[in-house]
Amino acid sequence: MSATLFDVAALAGVSTKTVSRVVNAEPGVSPATRERVLAAVARTGYSPNASARSLRTGHSNTIGLAVPELAQPFFAEIADRIAAEARRHNLAVVLGVTGERGQGEADFLAEHPDLDGTIMYWQGMEPEQVTAFASRHALVLLGESRHEAVDRVAMDNEGGIDLVVSHLRALGRTRIAALGVSAPGRWTHAAALTRTAALRMAMVRHRLTLDERLTVVSSEWRPVDGAAAVRSLLERGADFDAIIAFNDALALGTLHELAAAGIRVPEDVAVTGIDNLELSRYASPSLTTVSPNLGAYAADAVSLLRQRIASPQAPVRTVIEDVVLLARESSVGGDTPWPRA
Repeated sequence: MSATLFDVAALAGVSTKTVSRVVNAEPGVSPATRERVLAAVARTGYSPNASARSLRTGHSNTIGLAVPELAQPFFAEIADRIAAEARRHNLAVVLGVTGERGQGEADFLAEHPDLDGTIMYWQGMEPEQVTAFASRHALVLLGESRHEAVDRVAMDNEGGIDLVVSHLRALGRTRIAALGVSAPGRWTHAAALTRTAALRMAMVRHRLTLDERLTVVSSEWRPVDGAAAVRSLLERGADFDAIIAFNDALALGTLHELAAAGIRVPEDVAVTGIDNLELSRYASPSLTTVSPNLGAYAADAVSLLRQRIASPQAPVRTVIEDVVLLARESSVGGDTPWPRA
């Protein structure tokens, strides 16, 4: 494999911009640094001619991708699709895992100043920090945290929740429990805030009553949290005939706990999730879920970043990806999109 600009920079202990200045004989580099860079060029066998376009433009053809965690299948699937989309455009990807609450976001951005741009699932940084970074570097945000000054891609949470409520109402389910809702004063995902508000509006729209005793607050959205939420409902004798889990991981834990309690799905309780993880199709019973178009999600994220790199002063854009409901065995059976009423 031929040496890259990054190889030379790493060996010389300088930035890629410094390497670019040296190989293009530009001013602003000390004699000692210039000598060190040229020695690194010779040692690595780097060919400036092969990367002439990159050097002239100052672009590395490498982008960053920062997600909270990879243990959650949703983030792993997003990362995989974005990396594949980047490769289609001959872009390399530097992957960062920033923590489930986004506590490592600022560090990741600070540690990679020479990337052409970054796609980040935003959860932890203060809005002012995001604004400051985006004023200097190309940035695209993923997820439900809104920022009016930065490009963003998200899914249609309101539409997805409405589809679920409409689906359950059409099946005659009226005692609907909700898992993963937000609560004042407690940290939660931005998606929880969005989906909680959307659920309250959808219940009113479909003339259903949301019994607060059937809502379970959960800061984490893993299968174990779904199982624990169901146990809490059962232990207090809650009466419900449907469960809306705010993501598929919660729903998978729900299915496990209901089966352990001898409760039939969907005969006794219908269960729905959100995200359409690959695992959900193979659950037993298969999981009814709201499906975002992750292919479009990834394509739009990379497209927005490429546009931002090319035109830093272009107007800010927000893209909301459409969703469909896949009605499977956990509510009604089948595997086709539920029509939007």
